[in-house]
Amino acid sequence: MAHVTSCQVLLVLFCLTLFSHAYTTKNEITKENMCSCFQGPPGTPGTPGVPGMHGYRGQDGGKGEKGYPGDIGKPGRKGDMGIDGPLGPPGDRGKRGTKGLKGDFGDKGDQGQKGECLHSSKKVAFSVTRSKMLGPVLEHTAVYFDRVLTNVGAHFDEITSHFVCKINGTYLLSVHVLGQQKRDAFAWIMLNQNHQVPVHGDSRAGYGTGSNTIILRLTQEDHVWIQLRANSALMNDYSTFSGYLLFED
Repeated sequence: MAHVTSCQVLLVLFCLTLFSHAYTTKNEITKENMCSCFQGPPGTPGTPGVPGMHGYRGQDGGKGEKGYPGDIGKPGRKGDMGIDGPLGPPGDRGKRGTKGLKGDFGDKGDQGQKGECLHSSKKVAFSVTRSKMLGPVLEHTAVYFDRVLTNVGAHFDEITSHFVCKINGTYLLSVHVLGQQKRDAFAWIMLNQNHQVPVHGDSRAGYGTGSNTIILRLTQEDHVWIQLRANSALMNDYSTFSGYLLFED
């Protein structure tokens, strides 16, 4: 034994390795053959296992394609009335409607306060005429009226034949003249020394007549009178001068 060489030892180890490999390969082939030749009947299925736990939520899928429009649904119920909207612009004027029926009389109202009187509390009126012919005059002449028919308030001055204002107010005054045959009767209504309106009786009519009326606002001591123009002539009581107070200031 002491004379075993190293070469012999290596040879023995090499042989053992080959044998071990061959033995292992042979055993595996034999095991497989044995399983295929002696397989028994299937076993009884086991009882179902306990349900597993819910898994985690998956990620959201992508947006799908647009679907086709659905059928029109039935009308819904009528909604509640909304709040009043803003006032719109005025519309066009409509056609005039038919006349309505006469309504009932309303209740009698309370008596109002006493109003102011619109009529003058003072009365002024006059009317005068002539009893004789006048003219033809050679120059402008104040006409004298010697017959006083009315002189309420005594504002007509019989000496000057002027109406003299004593109450501030608005007056109506008028004059009528009748000319002599083939003579003009041309006169003026005068306020103080100012001509106001003319009066003309044309001689071409034979006996010419003329009239005029004026409304004047007068103050105290204003004089209204009649002036006859030069070369004019008047008949007698056909010529008159009249006036009265409309209302006080």
